[in-house]
Amino acid sequence: MSKWANAVPSRAEQTDNKRKAIIREAARVFNRRGSHGTTLDDVAERLGVTKTALYRYVNNKNDLLFACHEEAMEIANEHLGIGERDGSNGLEKIRIGMTGYLRTMISDMGVPVLILEENALADGTAGPIIALRDAFEKRLRRLVEEGIRDGSIVPVNPKLAVFMLLGAVHWVTKWYSPEGPWTAEQASEALIELATRGFSAQPGAALTSDLHQSIMSFTAARPNEG
Repeated sequence: MSKWANAVPSRAEQTDNKRKAIIREAARVFNRRGSHGTTLDDVAERLGVTKTALYRYVNNKNDLLFACHEEAMEIANEHLGIGERDGSNGLEKIRIGMTGYLRTMISDMGVPVLILEENALADGTAGPIIALRDAFEKRLRRLVEEGIRDGSIVPVNPKLAVFMLLGAVHWVTKWYSPEGPWTAEQASEALIELATRGFSAQPGAALTSDLHQSIMSFTAARPNEG
């Protein structure tokens, strides 16, 4: 029988959890200040530790940037896997996966500005991240193709449909604020619903997310205001 019956995380698990927490908090700092304007001192200050302590988990700023990109892609693939498992057709799989991805990115890593800044990585280190991103886009395109076959998605160029969807998702960095009126769940559900209506074979007569409904209720209550 294992010590403590596995109730207490092992040292390796504790180290991994700490590194993940550092990566996600660092992503928030990079999101606020931009990757070029952020130093390891800034990250250490935010975490309340010394820069020396950070070096136990990352080698340098580029290593931390790379880890943030890698973490974003792990989140993306994890949620797309959930969509592939739980969705009943291609469209539903995309909606479930992309809603979860965007919600987690907003709530756990701040707004996903990092995914637009692979050029901030040092020469030679961006390649693996670009490869991960390309593989993710191919998974999405396969789901679009599946949706076309099962009738949930209109005949459309899968590559163009994916570019449109990811463009809408990545643009969140330009307008979303955690201090604003919308929660991460509201914003992600509303945005993905809107974005996927563009290639849905049977878009509903009304939008269904809480955010859309609250906006419609607000508008109906104040019909004379422009």
